[in-house]
Amino acid sequence: MEEESLSLKKVNHIGIVVKDLQEALKAYTKGLGIELEQVVEIPDVRLRVGVLKLGEMEIELLQYEDPNLPMTRVLRGDQFGINHLCYEVKQFDRTMERLVTKGFKLIEGFPRKGVHGRIAFFIPPHSQEERIEILEVL
Repeated sequence: MEEESLSLKKVNHIGIVVKDLQEALKAYTKGLGIELEQVVEIPDVRLRVGVLKLGEMEIELLQYEDPNLPMTRVLRGDQFGINHLCYEVKQFDRTMERLVTKGFKLIEGFPRKGVHGRIAFFIPPHSQEERIEILEVL
């Protein structure tokens, strides 16, 4: 019997945790020539996100202002560098349920609204250090 595949459409963005958002934005925009699309603040998580557009993909530079918040810690926002890959999906709820049945742990506080739509973060069964995000663009 063939296993049903998830409704993954594409990699939407890469999330990178940075210490200083302004310095990182300068390096990416002036140094690499990548276009800054917007800066978004998510107050309840004390997060500032610089969204850079590179072709059809984005890079999100993430500056967490309080490394001691529980959500910051579980999302590994206190560790600088590449943080997660975000997959855009067709059927958000079904994909979320499917991941859970396959052993992916849904992080508490998700799903919720993100920069581009509804998001959920997971810890995959093979690695406690890895984070995977799914996104339903609204």
